[in-house]
Amino acid sequence: QLLACVVTRFRCQYHHGPMSSLVPSVDNGAFVDLTSSPCSSPRSAARRGPAVVSTVELADPSLVLADVRASLSALQQAVDQTETLRELRWNDEVLRREFLASRRRAKDLNRQLAGAANTASPYKRLDYSRELEACRLRYRDLKLRYNEAVSEFNDCISTLEAQLAAASSFGVIVPPDTARRIADLESQLARSQIDLQVARDRQSALASELRVSATSHKAAQAEIARLEAAIKRKNGRLRTLNDNYERRLR
Repeated sequence: QLLACVVTRFRCQYHHGPMSSLVPSVDNGAFVDLTSSPCSSPRSAARRGPAVVSTVELADPSLVLADVRASLSALQQAVDQTETLRELRWNDEVLRREFLASRRRAKDLNRQLAGAANTASPYKRLDYSRELEACRLRYRDLKLRYNEAVSEFNDCISTLEAQLAAASSFGVIVPPDTARRIADLESQLARSQIDLQVARDRQSALASELRVSATSHKAAQAEIARLEAAIKRKNGRLRTLNDNYERRLR
């Protein structure tokens, strides 16, 4: 539509005749129509003296070019904003997938811990409840921080989409502070990625702590089994000694 408007304006400016019949005049930068001159040649015009010729005032096309440049700049800004939105959506989808995978791993760990607790319930309970509760609290804190980051990303994406929809519906140029807003969003995205990496590191530390706790629990179970076997052997030895003592008394 923009190019059609420019072509229409040029047609309105040059509807008086072909460009080959117009030459620039010395006065005021106008164009002289040689076809309308009664003279047949420049020499005859020089012999007969100065002749009165008709001139046509042409508009300067620089204003049209400036409008075209402004429109192209606005279009480039809209394209850049669209690409930024696409990148933000992709990053949000990646974060969602990572969060879902982390939640599945946490559920698996919780099931493993529940199974280990049920298995160890007949034996002497070791006091790891405080460490496990601290690990669960840290995981809950990381989950809340991640949810806040995801909500902030969604709010930013919704705001940018609303701005683009308004600019597209009214046909206005995007305000110049949009680029600064996009830069702020990119910096927020970088900070959120750093926070996500910190959360991953903490989650890895939590998983390692849980593995250490599980290993210690297994070692404790093995020690309990060894002690029970030793008690059984001692009980058998005691029964044997009692039987021998009773036979001697008889």
